[in-house]
Amino acid sequence: MTTRVRINLVSAQELQAVPGLTAQQADAIVKHRVQHGPITDARQLAEVLGNSAVVASIASVADFTPADSTAPEAPGA
Repeated sequence: MTTRVRINLVSAQELQAVPGLTAQQADAIVKHRVQHGPITDARQLAEVLGNSAVVASIASVADFTPADSTAPEAPGA
């Protein structure tokens, strides 16, 4: 069973643990969440990262469920 990664909840450090994501891409995801809200799907993630190949490689583990607005660990979500 593969562990899913909640793209809209985890920190940049946790995102870096996803195979295929660089530190710069993890930072871009977090920055996007802070400025624009949750990432809704793989297409939007590809726009944020500027690289659909990366998204294809992590699609099997990505979970785009928005973070609860009351969750204290949900920066920018």
